[in-house]
Amino acid sequence: MSTKRPTFQKKELAYSSSPYLYLSEQHKVYAVEITHRDPVNGELLQEALNRTLKRMPYLSDTFENEGSAFHYAENPLPMEVTHFHGVRRVGGEETNYHMLDVTWDDHTTWFAMFHGFCDGQGIYTFLETVLYYYYCFKDGKDYEPNGIRTHREPMTDAETIDPCTGSYTTDPDFVMPKGGTQSAPYHLPEMNAENWTEVFDYGIRLPSGEMMSFVKGMGSSPAVVISMLVGEAIQKVHPECNVPINANIPLSARRILDCPETFKNCSSRVVLPMTGTPMDAMPFEQRAAALRGVMKKQLDPNILRTVYNNVIIPMYAARMTPSVGYWETVEKSGNSIAKVCHDTFYTDYIGSMHVTEYTPQITGVRFLCEPSMGNSLHVNVIEHNGSFQLNCLACVDASAYVDALMTVLSEHGLSAERDSVRNFSLPQTQWRDSMKL
Repeated sequence: MSTKRPTFQKKELAYSSSPYLYLSEQHKVYAVEITHRDPVNGELLQEALNRTLKRMPYLSDTFENEGSAFHYAENPLPMEVTHFHGVRRVGGEETNYHMLDVTWDDHTTWFAMFHGFCDGQGIYTFLETVLYYYYCFKDGKDYEPNGIRTHREPMTDAETIDPCTGSYTTDPDFVMPKGGTQSAPYHLPEMNAENWTEVFDYGIRLPSGEMMSFVKGMGSSPAVVISMLVGEAIQKVHPECNVPINANIPLSARRILDCPETFKNCSSRVVLPMTGTPMDAMPFEQRAAALRGVMKKQLDPNILRTVYNNVIIPMYAARMTPSVGYWETVEKSGNSIAKVCHDTFYTDYIGSMHVTEYTPQITGVRFLCEPSMGNSLHVNVIEHNGSFQLNCLACVDASAYVDALMTVLSEHGLSAERDSVRNFSLPQTQWRDSMKL
């Protein structure tokens, strides 16, 4: 472990990370908790990490600041797997200034990240490769990777492309839809946590086959249908609600922005109106199909490219043009981002890991994150080993919503099992502290 932060060799500017680097003083660590059938072997886990970094050396990078502009930078200090129960603070001395970290204890490993370094898909790529090599070493077997990024496929330049390295071309006839003034969506009145330290985690499991049959029968998709079910639960808890309920669905824009292999931030989102539109009069099945159509319209490459061109890229474009007021441009872009309403709730459909021969040995996958600003309901959805796992996260007691969701699932004929309520806490990152910012 280093005791003094060295000067790291700067590489490319961190364009797409600008919302995380400039618009908040601190961020909580984002983590994925993996549980295993057998106790974890720390030495083999370190070997697996070393092998992963040999294949993907860019994952050991850090950030270097120069003149208020952030660069990715080479970090020659070792990335060390640590025997520690839980998640450590990334970005500072404790992790040798790395933005990713791996800890383990008993049957569990934790993969942690600073969200400005990569996004959820980026850390998924990282942890899947580490786990692949770990199980190859542990079982003495060269497993088929089945899509996991390994040494079988040599590294390409596309893996380190920044989504915002240039402006994006849109169709010549495309006109950005007019947004207009929208009323603020419904805010869950209980979500008023202040100075919170722990997150409540309410787990619900549904059989994958049953859930997918339900979704496909309506011509929709899991993120849309689960959002609708959560929306119905909210209405049960607050039948007096007469303000639109919105679901916010984070997503990756990699394919749309022509950078499918990058580990860097390529996060975007869509907003689905659960209530407050003419679709309210439709039966559930028709509304599920219609809302999927609303989601697909928001995934129009012309729309996402315009958003990236008009909001994120100007932050660095101004930085690279001395005659332009840089901080004024950052503030303007920041205001544009801040105007995005993050209520009523999040549905983060993470999907599933690649299935391999050793997959049954991984008994649990759990994403640990901070609900937006500490005052929203955040639902993580993961499919693993034959089950959809819904983890409802909140910084206050949200049991009323989870109870209502169980009732809604039953009313729609879906089998569901409750897990015991768990709590977790996440430390803040140290990346700003380490650079004396």
